[in-house]
Parts: sequence; structure tokens; C-alpha cells
Amino acid sequence: MAGDPTLADTVSEVLADWQDLVARGEMSEQTLSRFGQLLHRFEAFAVVRGTQLLGDLDTALAAQFIDAHGRTRHGKVAPASLPTRHLRRSVLRMCFTTARRLGLTDTDPTRDIDLPPRTTGETRPLDEAEAVELRRAAEFTHHATRHAAAAALALAGGFSGEIGHITPADLDLQTARVWLHGSTKTQPRWCPLDTWATHVLTARAHHIQATAPPGHDPLHLPLTVSSRNGTPEQIQARVCVALRDLINRIGLGADTAVRPASITAYAGRETLTRTRHIEAAARRLGMTSLDSTAALIGHNWRAHTDNNHTPAHNGGNRNAR
Repeated sequence: MAGDPTLADTVSEVLADWQDLVARGEMSEQTLSRFGQLLHRFEAFAVVRGTQLLGDLDTALAAQFIDAHGRTRHGKVAPASLPTRHLRRSVLRMCFTTARRLGLTDTDPTRDIDLPPRTTGETRPLDEAEAVELRRAAEFTHHATRHAAAAALALAGGFSGEIGHITPADLDLQTARVWLHGSTKTQPRWCPLDTWATHVLTARAHHIQATAPPGHDPLHLPLTVSSRNGTPEQIQARVCVALRDLINRIGLGADTAVRPASITAYAGRETLTRTRHIEAAARRLGMTSLDSTAALIGHNWRAHTDNNHTPAHNGGNRNAR
């Protein structure tokens, strides 16, 4: 481990590492910009309070930043909203995870910082930082794994009951989308694929084509589960095992509100944040009930009836002081 790096140097090295994630399609430029702004605010926050070295950071200082007041979209100083506090903690945790990987530290001051749950439902969506970590955990090197394909399809908006039935024939890689056939609870639909998902699923489709058993059409072999027969329940269970393994890999196994559907819910939440329309999120997830969609993605639509129809995830308190 490097000896006593400054916080400024640490942030620079972490952001350089994250730039590599952008190059691989595991993080968007917009996410890097947003996370970078937050880390630079944390750096300034710490320096003003006399902390310039990474080794001098402690849980108390990290907690102060996470809970710090900020400015609303109307420019008023107000307590940090719960989604903002969770985002700050997630980005800081991702920063320290990266710093440990780079050999800059062996600690994480956010590890023991507890926050109230983000949702009162049984399942919460992954946040943006957790989705980035999930992609990294699923990343393949020499082999196109089922885990990566399952993660890509879930992050695209597929549920565990759908993912196990998707084959290479369902991929439209030219336009970066996948056809989901629906289920007893969801409607058939096209779901968009981001750059990382397109790369992963292209590699997985090529792998299946190269390893297909004699007499089997590789275009109609499942992307994420073995080709052996199984009931729909057994196929879904195999998908859940793969997704649950990834959840455990990124350290969320103890969070009872995080489950395979949390990965799918991320796609719905991202759609709502981008479009500001719950209907768009429902279409992305193939759900016919707006109330059920809102419950899954943690959106309390009854509390957002202002003229802007702004979702809670984009709420105020964006700038810690």
C-alpha cells in the first residue's frame, strides 16, 4: 500500500481509474462527471476541515459530508434529502473500493455509516454507483460468462423470469436492443442495451455459437442458463442464483432490500429519472400497473405533483457545503 497519499492525489487516481470504466462502457461520461463533481466537493469539504491526507479521513468526517446541508434547485439551503445522502455514501464507498484496489488504502470510513432505508417496500433499485460496481463485478476477461449476460439483461430491464428464455435470436445488436417475450406479469417489449451490455451480449452470443452442441441451433440456445431442460421455475432460479452471486460480490448481500429484482428496478428508475415519466418506466419494464411500477422503483408519485413532475431521485440538496 502506498504511504500516506494526499486526498487530492487519491481523487485524481480514482477518477483516472473510473475514466477507464467509461472507455469500457461500464460507466457513462455523465455519471463520471457527476461522481467526479461529488468527489471534488468531498475533497474541498475535508481540506477546509484540516484533512488533506487520505489516511486522516475517518468515519466522523465522512458522515458529516454525507449529512451536510446543500442547496435545493431553488437555491435555498436545506437538510440533505435521503436519496442525496445515499448517493453520497454510495459514491464515497465506490471511491474507497477503487482506492483499495489501487493499493492506496486498506480502509473504508463509510463502512459503518448506517442510513435509513431508501424505500419502505420489500425491494429497492440499485443506485447508479452500485450498478457500475455490478458491471465491474460481472466483467469477463477470457470467457464470456453467463453472469455478465444475466447482469446485462437485468440492467436492460429484464426480470429473472424472462432472462433465462432470451436467446441470441432475440438480440438486435445493430440497433442495440433486445426483445423480451414477457411473462405472466409482464408485457413483451424491446429494451435498449447500453454500450457495455451490447459488448457483453455480443461476446456471449459468439461464445454460444462456438460451443453449441451438435444438432443444436445456437441462435435459439439460452444466453444465460445451461441448455439442459428445466421448468420455468427452475430456469428462473438459475438466473436468480447468478444475479444473487453478483449482488454478494459487490457487498450488498446483507441488505435485505437488495435482490435480483433490484437490478431490473434500476432500469426503471433510470428511465424515470431521464424521462420524468412513470409511464416510460412502466413500458421499459413491461408492467401494466403504474402503481406497481412506482412501488418497484421506489417512486412516491403522489408526493410529486408540482408543475415540473420532478422525480425524487433528482431532488434538491445536490451540493454539500
